[in-house]
Amino acid sequence: MKIFIFLLSLFLLFSCWKSDNQWLQPWLTKFETNSFTIWIPERWSILKDSDRIPNPASWQVVLAAVSEDLMYWFANNILILEQDLTKNISSKEFSILNNVWATQKYLEYTKIKWDNFYFNSWAESNIYVFEAKYNTSTPKLKFIQTWVVCRNKWYLITLALSTNVRNTDLYEELLKTFSCKY
Repeated sequence: MKIFIFLLSLFLLFSCWKSDNQWLQPWLTKFETNSFTIWIPERWSILKDSDRIPNPASWQVVLAAVSEDLMYWFANNILILEQDLTKNISSKEFSILNNVWATQKYLEYTKIKWDNFYFNSWAESNIYVFEAKYNTSTPKLKFIQTWVVCRNKWYLITLALSTNVRNTDLYEELLKTFSCKY
């Protein structure tokens, strides 16, 4: 019995040291561009149809992926927007400024969580979890947002989830996998 516990302890200890987010691989797949990488659920489809992807002013959509699981005509999704850096600012400062914008843009905004956030690459930002509506005709959704600055680009990363999702920890771990390529 002692040998079993010892071997189990060694296995658990060494499994925590896997690199490149290998512990996520059973249910995630790597999405990669020339500028960044992120791991997304393997069952999510990457949208390429420009008619289904929002066209935000002055931002470029670099990733839009959606879950195959529909609930009440909604599917959990991720959207990553990119914009050229116009001034030197940290990811954390950028997140604070843009969260002020988000609180004013969304309807029925309800703050759930606002906390320090560290990507697996050690980049520091903030994370915001809130419930809100895009407009009067859309249902209330749960959003998880963070921002990151990579060299000469700003990135806004948003997960939109059903309000039925109570625990967002797993989704926050997914956002931590975003890594800039330098």
